[in-house]
Amino acid sequence: MLYRDIPKFIIKRNMQKSAQTGIYFDYLVTDSVMGQICVEVTGRRDYDVEFVENDYSDEFLDAKYNQGRLAILQYHNTASYISFSDEKCEGRNSGIQSVPTAFNRFYSNAHDDKQLYFYFLPCSGNNATPYYLFMYRLMKTAGFNFINIPPSLSGQITAFSSIDDIIRARKENGDRNSGNNATYIIKNAPHEYEIYGKTYGANKYDTSLICYAISKLAQPEDHIVLYEYNEKDLKELPAASLEVLNSMGNIEIIKIDDEIERRELEENDSLRSPRFNAHLLDRLGERHCVLCNCRISEIIQGAHIWPVSQIKHMNTLSLDEKLSYATDGENGLWMCQNHHKMFDSNILLLSQTGEVSYKQDLSDDDKDYINSITTVSILPQQLVTPSYVNYIGLRYSRASD
Repeated sequence: MLYRDIPKFIIKRNMQKSAQTGIYFDYLVTDSVMGQICVEVTGRRDYDVEFVENDYSDEFLDAKYNQGRLAILQYHNTASYISFSDEKCEGRNSGIQSVPTAFNRFYSNAHDDKQLYFYFLPCSGNNATPYYLFMYRLMKTAGFNFINIPPSLSGQITAFSSIDDIIRARKENGDRNSGNNATYIIKNAPHEYEIYGKTYGANKYDTSLICYAISKLAQPEDHIVLYEYNEKDLKELPAASLEVLNSMGNIEIIKIDDEIERRELEENDSLRSPRFNAHLLDRLGERHCVLCNCRISEIIQGAHIWPVSQIKHMNTLSLDEKLSYATDGENGLWMCQNHHKMFDSNILLLSQTGEVSYKQDLSDDDKDYINSITTVSILPQQLVTPSYVNYIGLRYSRASD
């Protein structure tokens, strides 16, 4: 990089859809915008600017359109990456979808003296929703500096303090809008975390950004696993995101793989299935016991309605059919460890209409204890689906075989 006495912006003029929309970056990044950025970043008001075409490349920009909606501001030996918001905030991710790309380019560059910024362009729509605030806080945690925070967000864009802090905020955001939960973060034990991240379409932006923030917060004793899952063709995060996460080095990345689960089903009467957990998260949302509403994540488990041990020994089913039943989200409920064990042992029983009961030959003390910890006497009706009824029937038709 050349030593520059005067701050200089180098900006790709073309965006991904400029040819279709007729909107180019030099229309959006005006003199007043660059002047404000220059003052905030360098303390100077004077600057040079060069809007370049797709075929331009240097140590910071590739010969492509403007990926990440980036401007590179060079001053002295410092390279400042400035990522810009979208001019529309009209749906989930639309205002921050370029952010992971900008972060990837920044993080992967070998230049020693570099900084990362985000600038809010004027936009249509609401960029101060709880979802967007959560995303901005992830960005702050990952290392973005914000140049011009809108009044509606003033004082709210603070970095998360821990992975548990992200989990709490994610849960609050998901409670407001369950459709926002493309990515789930699960705590299984102290310092043991799992991330279930979808990779298709806009979901990859959530997953990437959450992983970057978690990686920044991870402590040496933390063990973090990212399970990449999707039911569509795209099975992995973009290559650039995977490269960055591997470089960060503290998140293990596992692609949910049918072959691994098929082999485990062949070898065991139980199945620790990331796909089953992912399907339960999709269907039931954040983990909580269906029988007592316990929300202590470390002790919540996915309980099979039709047990894996019974599925495995159904000689009329192919291995692929067995795997499909064993990983079906309709074949499961979230339960705490106590209720899961009692359900697996047929101490607790569920009827086809969702009523909760227990074995009648229990002692009075045992019945009193079960009644004291079981606050639900009938399952919510939205859980009593035709599939649930079928699985309960299969469970008890096989239990005595």
